[in-house]
Amino acid sequence: MGALDGLRVLDLTHYVAGPFCTMLLADAGADVVKLEPPAGDAIRVFPSTFDGDSRLFLGLQRNKRSIAVDLKKDEGKEIALALAARADVLVEGFRPGVAEKLGLGAPSLRSANPRLVYVSVSAYGQRGPLKGRRGIDPIVQTFSGIPHEQGAGGGPQLVQGHFVDYFTGALAASAALLALFARERTGKGQYVDASLLGGAAALQTGRLVWAKDREPLENVADLLSDRSARIYETKQGHIYLYMDVDGFWERACGVLGLEEMRVDPRWAAFRDRHADRAEIISRVQEVLRTASADEWVERFEAAGVPCAKVRPPSALLEDEQMDAMGFFDEVAHPLYGMLRLVGASFHLDDTPSEIRRPAPRLGEHTDDVLAELGFSPAQIKKFGEENIVFG
Repeated sequence: MGALDGLRVLDLTHYVAGPFCTMLLADAGADVVKLEPPAGDAIRVFPSTFDGDSRLFLGLQRNKRSIAVDLKKDEGKEIALALAARADVLVEGFRPGVAEKLGLGAPSLRSANPRLVYVSVSAYGQRGPLKGRRGIDPIVQTFSGIPHEQGAGGGPQLVQGHFVDYFTGALAASAALLALFARERTGKGQYVDASLLGGAAALQTGRLVWAKDREPLENVADLLSDRSARIYETKQGHIYLYMDVDGFWERACGVLGLEEMRVDPRWAAFRDRHADRAEIISRVQEVLRTASADEWVERFEAAGVPCAKVRPPSALLEDEQMDAMGFFDEVAHPLYGMLRLVGASFHLDDTPSEIRRPAPRLGEHTDDVLAELGFSPAQIKKFGEENIVFG
């Protein structure tokens, strides 16, 4: 039994942040009904090396049921309203104002279903001058200053992989669970406003600290983006070497055979080493080119210095540590065969999250969901004939 068994979730999201939020709830046992437009979620056809639904879709939509509905038609809206009326949680990813235009705004749905936890996931949030602006992960990354900090002294660099999306989705799921916990005490649901801007700011919580009575705004920086702890080139491959902090500095110098750096009084303190990082980086890089990445990892690990070889993400799929931690799950897909997926990244002893079904085909569960709502076989057939639903 999952921690959220019996919980009903209506998923009106797309792209990454919202679907990751509802995926976390689905993995924990919630019955998540994903309402897709007639053409399907856009990420189904995102570029991918996989021939079929994109990897992004297959990874984010597992454990959900798909119902394809045309919300531009009144009958389609009625189906969505019926789903919302019985839902515990609704998660929507429209731009602010769109849900209201569809007749699916929070005030009306929460009035009809006071126990509903209504979660909005948007780019810039539901208030303020930018609420209507379009924004996706790299746009909000750029707006919030993240690429500025990624260049290690060079030009701005985006962080690839939708990481703001994923973090925002996790925050939205956490907020939904907090709202459900509060509902246990009050009997009432509430509204949750989650945004990529909030996620991007939260990722920089330790960086965005301003003593505004003592320093100008342009001085606000933590100086940790460009340091001698970084990715280095080796004779074969690259490594990340964490060597500038006290303790690791002395050990790393020993492994590198740079004892003269370790005893140099100019670099006795971390802040002094940081100030002279250009010279240190040059000397360390020269030594690291004399052996392979694997050799250096073995040497540094033996000396207790954190170090890792740069690998592609796919290396995790056959990684012994990932396997030992139980982070993998496998599920059979009717079109693609057995899929290995990354399951829950945490463990609950008594109510573990698990992957019970693969990502759904478009409209795969339309008839089943409509029947559960009380529609007769004749009504369901009529909806299909009139292109109100698809499946």
